[in-house]
Amino acid sequence: MSPKRLLTATLLTIILTACSSSNDGLSYPAPDNICGIPADKKVLESLLDDGGELEQDTGHFTLEEGQFCHMYVDGNESVVSDAEWHESGYRLRDHFLTYEVKNLRYLRGGEYASWNFGVATVISCPGVSEKGDVIAVEVNDLKWNKKSQALLEKLVPSYFDAYKKKLGCQS
Repeated sequence: MSPKRLLTATLLTIILTACSSSNDGLSYPAPDNICGIPADKKVLESLLDDGGELEQDTGHFTLEEGQFCHMYVDGNESVVSDAEWHESGYRLRDHFLTYEVKNLRYLRGGEYASWNFGVATVISCPGVSEKGDVIAVEVNDLKWNKKSQALLEKLVPSYFDAYKKKLGCQS
C-alpha cells in the first residue's frame, strides 16, 4: 500500500472511530446527584448525553433562593433542574397556566406532572425561604427522545423527596 493510501486509510479509521464513539455511552462517571441533590445514578446515566466531560453548575442562587442547576456534557446543556418559590396556595396545576406542554399527565394523584421532556412537582415548605412558602421544582431533559418521559418519571419520586429533605421542609 502506498504511503498516501495508508495515511488516508488511517485518517478514515480515526474519523470513523471518533464518530462511532458517541454510541458507546458516557465517557465520564455518571453522577448520583443533580447539583448535590441525590438522584438515581442509572436513570441519570440514561438521560445524560454521551460525551467526554460532565459539568454541574448551580449558578449563584442557593436552594432557598430557587436554585437553577445546569448539567453540561462537553459544554452543551443536557439535563436541567429548576426551582422557583411561590406564595402559599400555589398548586402544581398553576405551574402550567402560562407554560403549555404536550402530553401532560399527572401522576400519584396529582403529586407530579410529566410531559415529553420534563417533570415537575410543588413542595410545601413554609419558613425556609423569604421568597415564598411553596417551591415548584422541574427537571428537563433538553435533548429528549422517546424514552425521556418514562426515565424522568422514574427519577422524580426519590429526587423530589431528596430535594424536600435537603431544604429541610416539614413532612
